[in-house]
Amino acid sequence: MNFLELGLSPALCKTLETIGYTTPTPIQQQTIPHVLQGKDVLASAQTGTGKTASFLLPLIQKLLDTPGRARLARAVILEPTRELALQVMQSFQAFTADVPLKAALLVGGESMLEQQKILGRGVDILIATPGRLLDLIERGQIMLLGIQYVIIDEADRMLDMGFIPDINRLMAALPPQKQTLLFSATFPNEIKKLADTYLKTPEHIHITPENRTAATIKQYFLKVGPLEKREALRYVLEKFAKDEQCIVFCNRKRDISLLLTALKKYGYQTAALHGDLAQSARSETVKQFKEGVIKILVASDIAARGLDVENLSLVVNFDIPHQPEDYVHRIGRTGRAGQLGIAFSLVSPHDQKAWQAVEKSIDQKLEPFEWEAPVKVLEKPVPRVAAQPNRTKEQQQQPPRPRENDRMPYKKHPSQDDFGFDSVVGFGDFVPAFMLTTFQLNEMATAAQDTQ
Repeated sequence: MNFLELGLSPALCKTLETIGYTTPTPIQQQTIPHVLQGKDVLASAQTGTGKTASFLLPLIQKLLDTPGRARLARAVILEPTRELALQVMQSFQAFTADVPLKAALLVGGESMLEQQKILGRGVDILIATPGRLLDLIERGQIMLLGIQYVIIDEADRMLDMGFIPDINRLMAALPPQKQTLLFSATFPNEIKKLADTYLKTPEHIHITPENRTAATIKQYFLKVGPLEKREALRYVLEKFAKDEQCIVFCNRKRDISLLLTALKKYGYQTAALHGDLAQSARSETVKQFKEGVIKILVASDIAARGLDVENLSLVVNFDIPHQPEDYVHRIGRTGRAGQLGIAFSLVSPHDQKAWQAVEKSIDQKLEPFEWEAPVKVLEKPVPRVAAQPNRTKEQQQQPPRPRENDRMPYKKHPSQDDFGFDSVVGFGDFVPAFMLTTFQLNEMATAAQDTQ
């Protein structure tokens, strides 16, 4: 089956051929006809299956077939992260190289003024993250009257990032008559409720079982000690990466910084990618990684979805993800488009519970990869002796100053013996002098009364 048989126009199919799209993937074969027929779609597909083209291509075809009103956007594509939105924008630009359609990329971290200028010139599709889109709507920069198509991509990721309330607000503001497509790798109850609320008798499409990994990825794990992870990572990089590119995933930004410093120390061309970086820095890092300038990308889960790098052969989980489904998206950066990839996970005793959850989620019992940590020879530390200053003859004849432990015990306060009284009960030898005097005066007064 080819794209022409799915219902796309000869002109659009010719454009696809020029960029290497010849045979539709299973998700494209099942989704494109339903979208062209105007049906709502609820699709479950893993990353790397061609999902983006499955909704972009029929959307482009429908926009070309039906002219819209001037300067009014007709479609909204919602993505959870800037990186995913940028990837969709790049795909749109490739698919529409020869057609008069325009899109606006509306994401945080970029100039809102520039985005307003693009909107002012008129666009057909809004590719946006929920927060920035709501912001522009509230500022009166976007009219939603012409919206006919809504695509909610990576809905489970939207849920993880807390965007479901924003989606509800957006859906309430959109025209009631519209075609809605929802894509999600997993379907927890919250996503099912979202689909039941906004999709009308949708076509259900399931390409792969939930949380199953691609067959093109060989998966292994290394058993490591609590302090062996860095050594294990170097072992994997030296044995399998060589001059190839690799993504190393960590759970915490602090660990990313520490690992980045350690890798640079050993001469690796590496960079970090996480949410605390400025958008300009993140974009430049992704650009350099795709160009091959950066060999090793140390990243948080922000790079697990949406980062598509050609010929990426290796992914390493330095930390086991807290959410088992994130494992699928992490290793899905390799083994894409039918190519082979390798994924290694470094499992310490602390990671056992999380790793068991991963294996249960993907319904696989992975085999350990045998490795040996380099033997470390620990030298006996040499005690450091402080340099002694030159002493005069007189100073040398003086007895040494007593050390802390050699000092004389605490001497009683002289006033305790001056009046011939016994030791004070309570504070003992350490009673303050002013309190001691008070006690002694009281006792003297009592003794004087007894003699009267």
